Amino acid sequence: MSAPLLAVALAALALALHAGAAGAVILPAATIDGPSQTILGFGGVAMAEDGTGGVVYLKRVEGVAHVFVSRYLDGQWQAPIRVDGGEPFAAGWPRIGAANGGELVVVWATPFALENKRPIEELLGATLGPGAASFGQAMIVDQNIREGIGTSPDLAMSSTGQADVVYRVVETEPGRVATIPLLHPGDVVGTVRVAHFNGERWSALGPINRNSGISMRAPTAANAPQIAIGPTGNGVVVWQEPEIAGVARIWARRLFGSTLDYVLPVSAATVGSAPIHDDADAPSAAVSLLGEAEVAYRQSASPGSPLPGPRIFVNMLPDGESASGAQFQGAIIADPTVAAGAAIGPPSIDIDSKQGLRLLYDGNGAPRFVEGTDLGLSGTLTLGPVFAGAEVSAASVMNPAGGGISAWPSTNGQGQPALAVREDFPTGAVQTALVGGGGGGPIGELAVARSGLGDGIVAFLQGQLGNAAIVAVHASAPPAQLVLGVPKGWAKPSQAIATWTPVLTSDGPASYTIVLDGHRVPTPVGATRLRLSARGLGSGRHRVQLLATDIAGGSTLSAPSALRIDGVPPTVRITRSRGGHGVSVRISDAYSGVATRAVGVSFGDGARARARTRFSHRYARGGVYTVTVSVRDRLGISGVVRQLVSVR
Repeated sequence: MSAPLLAVALAALALALHAGAAGAVILPAATIDGPSQTILGFGGVAMAEDGTGGVVYLKRVEGVAHVFVSRYLDGQWQAPIRVDGGEPFAAGWPRIGAANGGELVVVWATPFALENKRPIEELLGATLGPGAASFGQAMIVDQNIREGIGTSPDLAMSSTGQADVVYRVVETEPGRVATIPLLHPGDVVGTVRVAHFNGERWSALGPINRNSGISMRAPTAANAPQIAIGPTGNGVVVWQEPEIAGVARIWARRLFGSTLDYVLPVSAATVGSAPIHDDADAPSAAVSLLGEAEVAYRQSASPGSPLPGPRIFVNMLPDGESASGAQFQGAIIADPTVAAGAAIGPPSIDIDSKQGLRLLYDGNGAPRFVEGTDLGLSGTLTLGPVFAGAEVSAASVMNPAGGGISAWPSTNGQGQPALAVREDFPTGAVQTALVGGGGGGPIGELAVARSGLGDGIVAFLQGQLGNAAIVAVHASAPPAQLVLGVPKGWAKPSQAIATWTPVLTSDGPASYTIVLDGHRVPTPVGATRLRLSARGLGSGRHRVQLLATDIAGGSTLSAPSALRIDGVPPTVRITRSRGGHGVSVRISDAYSGVATRAVGVSFGDGARARARTRFSHRYARGGVYTVTVSVRDRLGISGVVRQLVSVR
């Protein structure tokens, strides 16, 4: 039922991958479900630090929309399973989060009652535990989200197994008079809410609006709230809300587990001294390991604006270590080089463990990449296939060590819809591809998730509803964190054993090969230790490396480990001295060294000496004598040398 790739790798820039890594690829697209008239929508993708994850979507069963998930485990997509098995009513707004071990958390909305002949919905959640084959019973996240209009939940999950979801509740009913004044035509009465999952149950943290007496803009995909969680579980939630003057700004709150901090302004109200009277929307947030938050948003610009056209702004909330984390540092234009009056798409921002950031957005049909550090933005790069089709938000994530994965809708060489995927590596290398699946067709929605291992998943809806498919692409990274052990110091050939720990990769299991002095050594499948053959080990220094190769063909070669082998006893040199009337004995060892106390010399005339490495002896009378030298090195390798000497 799946179609082949629309295209494979477009280009790999002339930048070499890391010397120790090779074979990272953007794999062919996998059609997870469809194309089918039963596919109704896409809910997102999630990936845990260990490379496990999943994709969630809506599918019609007996005429009713239900939630399905395909889990990603050991580099493979598992058969889709239904999440809301005990729920008879139609589901909507599915979202997914992932934790280590294959754990998945999903939230969705579904009706539970009627009020004035209108359905009232609740927000539910369910968990798929590590090793489990089915989701557990649904739990209530929020028992009343009104009619579920514009709920647009955003779910984030940390490696600790805790999750948070932000969502909207529109309380204005069609035909009813609003309970508060509407600041702008088309406004609605509503709230932005947050709920927290502690690994066992959900708890509502309530509305987070700055002012519940202020109307909100009518919900759209572009003004939906967003949440970002760091690996430790702390995060930030951002949303759009008008100020009292009626201009919609972007606001944020820090999130510490189940505790919400105070409201912080994010968006700029002025440019220079000129006020901004246009709405800001499309917030995107990211949080670093230490708690630094980066927020990007789109600022619209109408005639008379101090801006030459729509712009993307970025604002940083420090982690509290390098600078005060009490307030944002101030919004700045992310890309001042974009053409005046250009059409600007929603931004996607992420941050790595070194506080490097990457921002991706559509600037007049061109993918614009803005990079920076905690010290500021460093520049903009335009590279890759152009944006194409309706406004679908680009998606970009960074890997902890740098680099990242980005995706946006584009077209192939024949003008057919395709997804452009770009993978950046910490070394500066880049590869791009155009991919697609199902039966082809336009890209409807997309999301990107990353692990802590350098790889990521791009998932999307492709095709018109009625013949749509759920498609996913794995952008692989070579195995990470190779740990190789060899004996410390000097070792006998029989002690030459290399040991290693299984590498971290989402494309497991990996295979291993020991490389000795640049030559591959046959290594048993599944082994984590190898005794090196003494036949290939001469005394001296050797280089041992571990080559790990994942099932996608990506490989990583470890840094060399020094293996020092001593397989011979110390060297003995006996020469005549003292004008031919005596001998000199010199003992040395170029490897582990001489065990001096074990040295013994018999000069053949009854004289003996020991415990030194240099000896000199004069014979009382001429003749032929047998000099016997017993030696041992520090590894215990011993030897005896006998030599006849003729003296005068």
